[in-house]
Amino acid sequence: MKHLVVGAGATFAEAQALGNAPEICPPLIRDFARKTWANYAPHPILEAYLHQLGHEDCGYDPRNLFYELEAQGVTNIERFMEFAWENRDHKFEAGKGVSPGYISGLRITAGAPAAVRGANERNGFWEDLLYHGIGSPLSFLMAQCFFDNGKGWKDLPLSKSIAARLEPGDLVLNLNYDTTFELALTQLERPFAYSPNPISSHQLLVCKPHGSLNMVVNDTCFTFGQPEWLGIPQPSGYRSYSGLIPPRLNKQYAQHPIAHMILSPAKDRRPQTILMWGVGFTESDVDLVSLYTHWAKHADVIEVINPDPKVAAKARILFACEVRNFADVAEWETGSR
Repeated sequence: MKHLVVGAGATFAEAQALGNAPEICPPLIRDFARKTWANYAPHPILEAYLHQLGHEDCGYDPRNLFYELEAQGVTNIERFMEFAWENRDHKFEAGKGVSPGYISGLRITAGAPAAVRGANERNGFWEDLLYHGIGSPLSFLMAQCFFDNGKGWKDLPLSKSIAARLEPGDLVLNLNYDTTFELALTQLERPFAYSPNPISSHQLLVCKPHGSLNMVVNDTCFTFGQPEWLGIPQPSGYRSYSGLIPPRLNKQYAQHPIAHMILSPAKDRRPQTILMWGVGFTESDVDLVSLYTHWAKHADVIEVINPDPKVAAKARILFACEVRNFADVAEWETGSR
């Protein structure tokens, strides 16, 4: 049995392999805000967060200051999201200088100052952030990199190369919101089911604990659409992107009923091989590392596809089994046979 873990670096590598410039490829943690906030400003919580970091003057557009700090490694999207989560019940005053008419945390339609509640308010800041600051821009970036108008979804050679090695009953733990890997499975005509749906004897199991662009929720349930559909337009009675779990520090899957249900079928499995493609162990990966550690107790080898050898080095420290490092998919294809 093989378990495949797909991270943001996998989608980035696929996009680059198709000739997309790095600046338009789907984001990694280090540039997540810069690539997803182009048409969205998490006002006024962003200003409150920057004030906490000691920046009283946030400039005309506080996003630019955050982008600078993001590029310098001073902060990142995970740290901001943790602040937003911890202050989800706090009322922040909107700044007087905010121009009306652009998408922000307040969905501003007039220039008058107002107060905004945090994540617990239905259709408030949190759901706007998920829709306008994560789901919608990622859908755009995915379509921009992987879709040809008049032709359809592009062929995905890297994902298909890895997917071709999977057998029925294997598991794909996809940490990405995009559906690129599932599109590759479709192109290969490899049957799969999204967890927590049970699989038949000829299917793969795809677990997406952070949510997916093709996952929608309502007050009682959640469901996945086909990987070709990216959540827009929203189906009647459901909300697109509101089930996404943003990248944030100290998150626990037990806090999120959907993520808990999706991961449950994966917890007690015993793979012989674990393949990690484009995965970097970030600060928020506490629950995931615990899951990997359980898998690694039963595995013969962990194969890491990542151009940064530090990732494999960290895996050797964390897990008690052999770890092999490959710089890219081509090297893995040669070395893992």
